[in-house]
Amino acid sequence: MSISAAISNAYSGLSSVSRMAETVSNNISNAMNENYARREVITGQRVRDGQGMGVTVSSIDRAMDQLATASRRARGAEMGNANVLSQANARLAEAMGVPGDAGALGSRMLAFENALRSAADNPASAPAREKVLSEANTLLGAVKSISTQTMAVRMDADAQIATQVRDVNVALKKIEAVNMEIRLRQGSGNTAALEDVRKQLIDEVSSVIPIKQISREGGVVALYSEGGAALIDGKAAELGFTATPVITPNMTLASGGLSGLTLNGRAMSIGTGSGQLEGGTMAAAFNVRDGLTPEFNARIDAVALDIVERFQSPTTDPSLAVGDAGLFTDNGAAFVAGNELALAQRLEINAAVDPSQGGDLWRLRDGINAAVQGPAGDDSQLRRMVDAMQAERSPSAATGLTSLVSASELAEGLTALVAAQASRAESTSAYNAGQFDILRQSELSITGVDTDYEMQQLLMIEQAYAANARVISTADQLMQTLLEI
Repeated sequence: MSISAAISNAYSGLSSVSRMAETVSNNISNAMNENYARREVITGQRVRDGQGMGVTVSSIDRAMDQLATASRRARGAEMGNANVLSQANARLAEAMGVPGDAGALGSRMLAFENALRSAADNPASAPAREKVLSEANTLLGAVKSISTQTMAVRMDADAQIATQVRDVNVALKKIEAVNMEIRLRQGSGNTAALEDVRKQLIDEVSSVIPIKQISREGGVVALYSEGGAALIDGKAAELGFTATPVITPNMTLASGGLSGLTLNGRAMSIGTGSGQLEGGTMAAAFNVRDGLTPEFNARIDAVALDIVERFQSPTTDPSLAVGDAGLFTDNGAAFVAGNELALAQRLEINAAVDPSQGGDLWRLRDGINAAVQGPAGDDSQLRRMVDAMQAERSPSAATGLTSLVSASELAEGLTALVAAQASRAESTSAYNAGQFDILRQSELSITGVDTDYEMQQLLMIEQAYAANARVISTADQLMQTLLEI
């Protein structure tokens, strides 16, 4: 081997180990960055005229495992879906109150019943009747508050959908641009950094809509939903949605009161479990808006209907004629069958018994439509009201309860049912979070940076660098010797 060839070989070695040192240092500096995939310099023999002429850097490979990444993304979408549903269920359960607590719906119903019983035990007591009116107003306020908070959960879900649609559209456009940049740089430069950026963008999309990633020629990727809808294959698709800032119980997707989701202008079914975009946080938000909260609101309306009907009956209050409003009214009027939607928000105390509305407390004892006060010691009307509360009735199918229940049992049973539903949702969310963390750690073990390994590589690079430098130094000494001859 000639001296010039030795110098050339050593120089190529120095160049390659310099790239290795640069790559290792970059790996170490990004050791805490989960969106960074470890790089590795791949070298090959440099051949010229059939002769080995040192080493060349053929590529810088980016650590990846498509199966591990796909599994982690799929579980991440499930985790996001479960989290959205868990948070919504927790808010609804909080609105109902913790079973047994003084502020829970069941406790409010029982407090009203106890106030009626105390008034019946002492019908001549005005303070006892005032307590009945106070507890009735408290119960009414609790029912209204639950319905209002349910609408707040529903409106938040709608706003969340709008945000997710915007974010996904932005991410898809960026992926399209990165795809184009990678195609342009393919074969002429290192695209690993761009692939890291693209991976992070795809992760953002996959948590909202579960995706399948398909490799295309030129280093670009196509994205399809798990249900087969094309999100990007060359050109990015566009999701469409219009937010509804104020939502009332009667507003539904079917009636046109709420916006649905479109993909490139085509209506998409989502949130029902059978659409092409199911499984992520967006589907869960649609489920909350169009399924969970309307179902929950129907339960609260069923409670309101039950309490109205118990006191609107002439059996409970003989002073009432058929069609007259009882103690609890539908916006001051008698409830009309078939009009239970949003009844919880329209629930009002009959003005006839409320002094603040020009009524008289003695009507609680003598009847809503009584012409004159009756005997102070007559407890018959109050006893009938207590009996109405304790009467076992078949609950509405909307409540999810099946056995005959009193008014307090209905409220307590519904509170317990909602709490159990929230607990199950939380357990599902925790399970998915645990599984996601396992898959995430598994992926990181493949694509992440092991600083101990990188430091070992640095020691080998140092030795290789020193050896190549020694070759050049020795060749220089030989050249000096030859020149001195």
